[in-house]
Amino acid sequence: MPAPAMRKQNKQQVLLTIFKKKECSREQLALETKLSLSTLSYILRELTEEQLVTAITLPKSRGRPMQLYRIKPDAWFSIGVKVGREEVRGTLFNALMQNIHTYSVRIMAEMRNNAGYSKAIKEVVENLICEKLLCVGICSSGIVDEKSIIVSHLMNVRNLNVAELLSQMNIENFVLMNDVDALSYAISNIGETNFLVLTYGTGIGASYYKFGKAQHIEIGHSIVSKTGKCYCGQVGCLEYHASEYAVLKAFLNKNFSFEDFAANEEEKYRDKINELRELSKSDFERVRSFYEPAFRLLSLVIGNLLLILKPSKVFFLGEGLTNVEMIKLMKNHVETNFNKEFVNSVVFETANANWEFGVALAGFHKFLHKLVR
Repeated sequence: MPAPAMRKQNKQQVLLTIFKKKECSREQLALETKLSLSTLSYILRELTEEQLVTAITLPKSRGRPMQLYRIKPDAWFSIGVKVGREEVRGTLFNALMQNIHTYSVRIMAEMRNNAGYSKAIKEVVENLICEKLLCVGICSSGIVDEKSIIVSHLMNVRNLNVAELLSQMNIENFVLMNDVDALSYAISNIGETNFLVLTYGTGIGASYYKFGKAQHIEIGHSIVSKTGKCYCGQVGCLEYHASEYAVLKAFLNKNFSFEDFAANEEEKYRDKINELRELSKSDFERVRSFYEPAFRLLSLVIGNLLLILKPSKVFFLGEGLTNVEMIKLMKNHVETNFNKEFVNSVVFETANANWEFGVALAGFHKFLHKLVR
């Protein structure tokens, strides 16, 4: 590797280490990066001169004072945006990933189309944009690629070109991903390196994180039955048979279409979903029988993912997971149906994560190289 490229790579490594550790002494950086103290001296001097890091001097009882290096809070900024059925919400983060400002746009029924979401995304970003902006990260429900939201049936969006929209705002540094992947990046910030994320509620989503990257898994629309018309147009989707839609039908002892549920969930079904969630939160045994068939099927899908991916942990999130007994029930179903050597070492946990934080963090990692000279 040419010397200038190696020099820049070393600077990126040092900056990333300080970012992850919050603060580091020169000696700690040497241990973490394997760089010599002499190499670190000029790198830290340059990073300080470039206003990316700052040194804090601490007195010592003996010898020279110790210096701790920290990221300057205003060294750069990033924006994380969550695009959802009911809201487009964005947060501006400083270089320490601290929340500086949040702005949101409520999505009404008539706005659920490409034009409505484009307008909302533009409004959110324009109200958060600032100087020293490193990147914008956007995450959305549905199927996305690096430039567009390919399809989100719940949002009534197809082929929404986010890259073009941001380019019109003179923003070239951006990342776009599925919203469950953003949660994976948020969880990775606590040091986890090989895990599966599963979100549960009126929909079901999954993401697998390994080797520093998140990979979306479209389990909600994997076909698990020959019956059940999903709002996406397929028959037999997992969401039809195992999401809160299926549980709510059992709870109310009524049959209503998934398409109607998806289109009118807030207006016609929100009160009943909240009632179900409150009951499951306060006394899961009272409603356990309504969840059993859904969780039994969902657990088979989870077990198969464990066989294929071999994560060390499964993190559960979502409004529909209101009681730790739900996690225990799914784990029990997995252990009942799969050989213990395949699944016994896998840890099942609930987690707290923020979409905007996760996608902004992913943007920082992608564009870190643009911070150093």
